[in-house]
Parts: sequence; structure tokens; C-alpha cells
Amino acid sequence: MKGTVFHGPHDVRVERVDDPKLQTPTDALVRITRAAICGSDLHYYHGSYPIEPGFVLGHEGVGVIEEVGAGVDRLKKGQRVVVSGLVACGRCFFCRGGQSSQCAESGSAVFGYGSTAAGKLGWLGGEQSEAVRVPMADYTCYPLPDAIDDDVAVFLADILPTSFFGATNGNIRPGDTVAIFGCGPVGLCAVMSAKLFGPAEVIAVDSIPYRLELARKLGAFAVDTETAQQTILDRTEGRGADVTIEAVGNEASLTSTIMAARGGGTVSVIGVFGTQSFNFPIGYAFMRDLTFRIGLANINTHIPELARLMEKGTLDPRPLISHIMPLSEARQAYEIFSAKKDNAMKVLLKP
Repeated sequence: MKGTVFHGPHDVRVERVDDPKLQTPTDALVRITRAAICGSDLHYYHGSYPIEPGFVLGHEGVGVIEEVGAGVDRLKKGQRVVVSGLVACGRCFFCRGGQSSQCAESGSAVFGYGSTAAGKLGWLGGEQSEAVRVPMADYTCYPLPDAIDDDVAVFLADILPTSFFGATNGNIRPGDTVAIFGCGPVGLCAVMSAKLFGPAEVIAVDSIPYRLELARKLGAFAVDTETAQQTILDRTEGRGADVTIEAVGNEASLTSTIMAARGGGTVSVIGVFGTQSFNFPIGYAFMRDLTFRIGLANINTHIPELARLMEKGTLDPRPLISHIMPLSEARQAYEIFSAKKDNAMKVLLKP
């Protein structure tokens, strides 16, 4: 089959790779019909994190079940499914408690980075390809209703559950002011997710005009990074936002997110950070009585409720799709997404 292979920073190639095969009774083979490039993939593409090359990229995918192992109970050949970016068993202490990202069986395994993020599973394939082996398939795959097409369904694999996780961690209440730092795909999904909880206003912060314009179309008050802090104070009678959400994954953005929260407010972090430590302003947070929430999203836990919202039209991430390109053009797709060409937002790949 063909897959998008990572060879090093700024070097991805669509190549022939081995066809996936069932390895355990709980595996399923999924033929990919739609995949997406995630902002997390760009960290490796840009060389921000050290990683061993030679793996197939992609942890956001939708497809059709081609084969199931003898231990798979809920899935059958021919079903359309979204594949969660996280492998989880659905039975352990953490999965039963809704913390599928901490699955004791998979070890928080993530598709698309070879052995680097495969947890206890050793190695995982990627979904920017024609097919993928899915371990623990009964809980890692979610059957899709016909009302949710592939272009929309792929948002359920990671980005939409991640943004929803950020909103729920913020404990948003009706009437709150929510400030979201970063208007990339996950930040704009966070705008949509935050609005589900009835805030009085969502303020979206970024420095790129076309992203701010899309945030406005999604119902947010859009503000440039340079004037964000003062604008947030002006719109909250000098208090700061009740909830702030970090959706970038860098130190400057995190610092701004912390400083924009009101006393007694909540800071929720969903941006992916490559560094293992951060100079956290703990004295400031202590004096401001801030609640700080951060973590890998519980994707599998949130997919069913978000799928229902999408099925009924309450959530529609389609405005975020800027490009749908053939899998064979994955290299060009990465270049477009990385350079923010052609107002790039969410870039999908079609095998």
C-alpha cells in the first residue's frame, strides 16, 4: 500500500510500505477513506522534537472495516468508522473512569509516530495512508452514522475531542467570558466547543488575519495578539477572562493565557508542548487563585457525544476545511499547511 513516510524535518514522501496485517485477536484492519494533517504533526515536520524517521504519519483517520480479529465483538466488515487518534482498551480503571488517554493497556499509545508514541504497543502505523491496523479496535474505532460524511467525521479522530476536552476542563458556565489563544484548527474547534456551554462571549486571539476572520464567522470576538490582554480587560470590567484556553503549544502563548485569566479563573491547556519543563509563574498563579488544567485529551470518551452533536447539526466543523488533496500529494499538503499558504486551515487527504 501507499503511505506518507516521515524521513526527517521537511521531508515526507508518499511511498510503498508493507500492507498492515492482523497481529492480535482484538485488531481490525481499516481501509482509510479520509485522513487529516494535525498541528501536532508539524512539530516533527519542523524538527522541533527529536524522532526516529521511517514511520507512516497520521493519527486522524476515517475508513471502512476490512477485516477483524477473532476477539473483536462490536465491529464487522464494511462498517464506516472513525479511528481515535489514541488507542484505548475501554476496560481498564482509567478507561472506565473516562480517562481513556491514560489507558493502562495501551500506555497512552498514539497512531502515526512509529515507536515514539506507541506506548506499550511497541509500534503503530499511521493513517495518512491507504490502510492501518487498529489495536483494541472495539473501543478505538467508533461506527459512524450515514449523516456524518467523511470530511466531517475525520474531526472526531482528535481535533474536536481535544478542543471539547479543553472546554470541559475550563468548567465554562453560562455567562462566562472565555478567551482562546490560538486560532489554528484546534483553537477554532475550541471556539465551537466553548460555545456549547453558553458563555456570554468567546474572545479569539491570534496574529494571522485570515484566522481571525474565520473566528469571527464562528461567532467569536476576534482580537490581535498584540492588543489581546488590554482588550480582554476592557471587555471584562478589568477582571480578566473567567476561562482561558491555550491552543498553540509555546511558552509565549501559555504565559499570555495565564495572565489573561481573572482572579479565581481557570486556565485550560490543549496545545502540545515539546519541552519537558516550563518556567511556570507559580507565585502569580498562587496569588491569583488560578485553577490550571492540562492533559492529553480523552478522545475515545468524547467521540460518542460529539458524534451525536454533529449528526444533529449542532456542531459543524466544515468551515475549517481549506484543502482536500489526494494522498499522492501529501508532500505538497504538508508544505501548504506548514507555510500557511492559500489561507490553509484544516488539510485533508483522500487516498
